[in-house]
Amino acid sequence: MRTIRDEFELPDDDGDDYVGSLLRKRKPNYGTWLVGVALLAILIAGAYGFVRVNSEMGNDSFCVGCHTKPEKTYVDRSRSAMAGALAADLASYHYQQIHGQGGTVHCIDCHQGNGNLGNHIEVLLLSARNGFSWLAGSNDPKIEKLNLQIPHLANDPCVECHQKTLLLAGLNNHYHNMLPAAYELWLNGGRLIAPQGTQDVQAVIAAGLVKYDTNLVCTDCHQAHRNTENDLYLDRDTVLATCVQCHQLTGKGPMTVTYPVGH
Repeated sequence: MRTIRDEFELPDDDGDDYVGSLLRKRKPNYGTWLVGVALLAILIAGAYGFVRVNSEMGNDSFCVGCHTKPEKTYVDRSRSAMAGALAADLASYHYQQIHGQGGTVHCIDCHQGNGNLGNHIEVLLLSARNGFSWLAGSNDPKIEKLNLQIPHLANDPCVECHQKTLLLAGLNNHYHNMLPAAYELWLNGGRLIAPQGTQDVQAVIAAGLVKYDTNLVCTDCHQAHRNTENDLYLDRDTVLATCVQCHQLTGKGPMTVTYPVGH
């Protein structure tokens, strides 16, 4: 009897095991699934937190929910000013004036830079860092903080609202129009304003502004939460020191300055 050999015949010794392995179901890898679900949950929670915090930042009560001191003092000052009390600081004065004109203002309006995505991320990272400092008990509880951690976040809103002040030309306003912010504003299309009584307005406008290499910002003189109820809430010693600092950085102007500045 002739036998035809099957070239694909499985070996006799382990054939049953091989067929059995094909018939058995593969066990699911629950560890990988759990990691994937956890990452997805973190991503969703992060996105929700980003959207929620951004939407709530316009609510001062939300801010003081975490920033208890000194921020609660600032909010209390602004509320008192809007109720008719004397504004204790420059920020409260802004609240009082804007509210009196029928407008609204919130803490974040002066702490979010230009409000673009990059600034939003900076604000959130700064808030997280301050939150961790508060939890660790290492936050700065002083009411009047004089140094900003990210100066441009507070300076950019000043520039946006006070363009006319920065673009008023002339020596009598040099402490404004010689700031780097004023130069950038003019370079980006801001129109210079000639002082009252100028006989040759076109000559002033044509002269433009000069770029000075300094790092000074509006809040170096105008400290929003400092309780100084005089001269537009300016502290004289701070202003004079800033003037001298600018003169030193630019190599122009006197090294001693008297008050009032510009006269």
